[in-house]
Amino acid sequence: MNDDPVDDFFASHRDRIESAPADDLTWQGILRDTRQSPSRAKHRAWVSVTSAAVAAVLALFAVWTWQREPLVRDDIRTGQQVEQTTAPTDGALDATEDAAAPQQPTDVPATFRTWSVSNAGSGTIYNLGSTECGSDICPTLLRSTADGGSWTAVHTFASTDTSSATGADVPMIQPDRALSQVRFLNPQVGYVYGGDLWVTTDRGASFSRVNHPGQTVLDLEIWQGQIYLLTADGCVQGRCAGPVYVASSNRDSVRSFTTLDSAAIGGTIDDASIVVKGNTIVVQTGKDGAPQQQPWRVVSDRLEPMAGQRVCGPSPLEAVTVTASTDAQLFALCRSGTDGGFRVLNSKDDGATWTVVSENSLRLPNIGQLNLAAADPKHLVVTVGGPRGGNSATGIQANQALQVSADGGATWSVVKPPEPAPVNGFDWCASPGGAEFYAVARTTPGYWSSSDFGKNWKVVVPTS
Repeated sequence: MNDDPVDDFFASHRDRIESAPADDLTWQGILRDTRQSPSRAKHRAWVSVTSAAVAAVLALFAVWTWQREPLVRDDIRTGQQVEQTTAPTDGALDATEDAAAPQQPTDVPATFRTWSVSNAGSGTIYNLGSTECGSDICPTLLRSTADGGSWTAVHTFASTDTSSATGADVPMIQPDRALSQVRFLNPQVGYVYGGDLWVTTDRGASFSRVNHPGQTVLDLEIWQGQIYLLTADGCVQGRCAGPVYVASSNRDSVRSFTTLDSAAIGGTIDDASIVVKGNTIVVQTGKDGAPQQQPWRVVSDRLEPMAGQRVCGPSPLEAVTVTASTDAQLFALCRSGTDGGFRVLNSKDDGATWTVVSENSLRLPNIGQLNLAAADPKHLVVTVGGPRGGNSATGIQANQALQVSADGGATWSVVKPPEPAPVNGFDWCASPGGAEFYAVARTTPGYWSSSDFGKNWKVVVPTS
């Protein structure tokens, strides 16, 4: 007998439970005893109450556990807010914990390789990549306050899932504990994600885990203080069966997200992205290097499929992007044949209608994922490739993995590479605004950067 009266109560009543075979004869005996013996009926009632109490305790524990680790959220409702309020605690950041105390800045490790870049404004750039740590690799966050001129390592993430982070076939959709991408709201506040989701409010020194709708984080984008998150359920080994969820937050509530809407997926996907600018929110999904279906637009907090374009035939729109300048125009591609040719399309009304800018002026090698970036309505950059299981390329074909346009996509040209082009092409490109473009190969230490609308490029290799 212990000193806990609650434990004593349950123990004493468990001892009184009488075993009996589960058959009709036993049931009839229970009914007969109930009618003939009120005291015995009262005892059975106490047993029932005890069982109900145990069930209630277990149910409460299950609810607590579900709220603590919301891995698969089948009952997410529109407008539901998912919060995380854990504050940093002592110790180095570990993906099995929820928060960590600040780490001190260090020199950039010699083994660093760039995975993802985010311009936070005011000359501050963040770079998430990998460094060797023992026999494994660790996601490591760098910060530059000199617009990429010099760098410091500000955080290393221990015990994350890096099982799918290296090699020639790196899935776009990472495991639930993985971190592979970075997006910053401003120089102080930002996120790292890639299956998991963490936030910092002290320039990357400390991080805390953020709960979210859906099992796996697919993408996150930020526009002028608004934060939009794309997640999905049913994810395993780089593919998701859905549904997908779109959630939002803002600069005043960076640790909680409110679900806007969800949508079923017609099959499985291995890639997904969200494009955001003002009221323009576009969600696109892909599979095996091609669009899986027509993109969605978020209209009045609802996901609505974009209309297919007659000129594209059965080919869905892909690589949808929005201009980084004040002109809120959309650009997109669709395939015009099997010879690597693409149509370039432009929309000035949030994707309601599209105009064909060019057809087959843009031709790209078939080596992987497409990405399109627009600094303004005239200046575009397109990349293809990445270590996503596609083909490799050399020579002229490798140089064609990055192309630029100065006339809104009517014509395209190959740039003079600052170094031999990566054989796997480029994993990602974007424009933070102004005349700047970034392109990330993910297989090299540095990333490519242009400050003159893509005319000239340099390789930024982060060093202290």
